[in-house]
Amino acid sequence: MLQFTLVMALKKMPFFDVRNLRNLNLVITFGLIVLSNIFVAGLLGYYIDKWTFKNHLIFIIFLFLGVGSGLYNGVKYLIREVDKLDRIARERKEDDSGHTDSHSD
Repeated sequence: MLQFTLVMALKKMPFFDVRNLRNLNLVITFGLIVLSNIFVAGLLGYYIDKWTFKNHLIFIIFLFLGVGSGLYNGVKYLIREVDKLDRIARERKEDDSGHTDSHSD
């Protein structure tokens, strides 16, 4: 009973919408993709620089490569998610139009 009441209270809240949570998930995932690419590239650059020249040039180059790689992979992820949402919307639209045609037969 308490769970049902809590669920009903959350549904009545204007900010609690599944679309908002989906958008929040996209933003968080994009950020994690970019930051993890920068972190891994920076870590690799740090240890390669520590092992070789010790002038921080390789570290800086790897940081820039991490930023580029992170943005590339993040944008690629966003495009893939937008395509998936478009495909779902198209399928729903086709299903809705298909249901109206079947009633007219």
